[in-house]
Amino acid sequence: MANKKKIVLINPWICDFAAYDFWLKPVGLLYVGSVLLHYGFDVALIDLLNRHDPKISFFVKPKPDKQYGTGKFHTVEIAKPAQLSFVPRKYKRYGAVEEFFIHELRRIGKPDAFFVTSSMTYWWPGVRQTIELIKRIFPEVPVVLGGIYARIYPDHARLHSGADIVYSVDLSQLNGLLHELFQETFDDDLSDWFERFDPAYELYDRLGYLVFFTSLGCVYNCSYCLTPKLYGKWVHRSHERMLQMIQRYVHTFNVKDVVFFDDAALIDKENHFKPFLRKLVEANLGVRYHLPNGIHARLVDEELARLLKEANFVTIKLGYETSGPLQNKTGGKVQDEDILRAAQLLRSVGFTSKEIQAYVMVNMPGQTEQDVVNAIETCRKAGISISLNEYTPIPNTRDWFELTNSGILPENVDPLLLNNTVLPYWWKAGMDVSTVQKLKDLAHGRVSIPRS
Repeated sequence: MANKKKIVLINPWICDFAAYDFWLKPVGLLYVGSVLLHYGFDVALIDLLNRHDPKISFFVKPKPDKQYGTGKFHTVEIAKPAQLSFVPRKYKRYGAVEEFFIHELRRIGKPDAFFVTSSMTYWWPGVRQTIELIKRIFPEVPVVLGGIYARIYPDHARLHSGADIVYSVDLSQLNGLLHELFQETFDDDLSDWFERFDPAYELYDRLGYLVFFTSLGCVYNCSYCLTPKLYGKWVHRSHERMLQMIQRYVHTFNVKDVVFFDDAALIDKENHFKPFLRKLVEANLGVRYHLPNGIHARLVDEELARLLKEANFVTIKLGYETSGPLQNKTGGKVQDEDILRAAQLLRSVGFTSKEIQAYVMVNMPGQTEQDVVNAIETCRKAGISISLNEYTPIPNTRDWFELTNSGILPENVDPLLLNNTVLPYWWKAGMDVSTVQKLKDLAHGRVSIPRS
């Protein structure tokens, strides 16, 4: 590179009715940072959601961790977008205070470009507010928006985010973006970026936990999920590379919690996750491991359960979704008996009911209140805890096409209205707010399961 260019990576604020730091790290953005460092760019990072950044304490007292590095964000109440005026809840901005952001921007100095990431599509107001502040200080510097919102809603992002460029493809196409920005050619083949590069955690000063992916993609085709379309075929990293990466960053940051956010960690488990677990057991790094993204209960066996325990996993979430006929309609990934069998195997090696949790969705299309009640009852029978998650339709999934083709959802619906907190207030095809709350109370044990 003739003149070393500076790029600042930004993890933006969240604007929502509720948000919590359940191991939120911009791993995709960090992979981009790794490639940029490989190419010789000067790279800096401002993560507005890093509660553990020591510089934040100069501006506001940081909130303490709750468990395993998770915790509450600093919040500021802000005006609700007009589209959400009917929702009787306070709307907030989550993350670092504005003074911290301004200070960091000025400390780093004027770069050649900003790369802003995005996650939940209905968090786009936080993306816009982040970009607005960047533009206030550096109006001439190009801002590129990538991430999940940019990929799922590229046209909406071009209209509403304030970004100069919306990058709506995966990392393998990064060379084209860099050529567009800097008129320089970068011809390194990035098709195998996931195996070659590690997320650039070295851009942080301090972390409370580490988040990794051992694999990308999924072989299933659940009606509500976009993962197979976003990532293509399922691929996994080599076990040796994974272990080297974990050892490196655990040593650098002295963290006690390592989180794996795979969508399908147990696919080809004999050649992937089991050998990887054996390496973790052998390495004995003295950390706690977590699987919070819902593993496939049908693929849990006795050896896997034992290896998870020996490796010191303390959070295992099983993908359950729902009881009843919808199990087959959504993809047939799991049945009630799979949850019961997986829970029994995990409990038999010493996992507690708090360490094993099943994801149960509420407000799915066609789901009845009794379906959710039955799912909660199954979890109670299995002796595991419950994570009740409110459903939201995602564009280009099978659910989305059914909902828009039938007229239940308008195709051009603002992603703000698809926030799972907002949906029960207006979506006539699903459950209302009171029903959802009743099921939450049931899942959390505040009320008892009704007996017929």
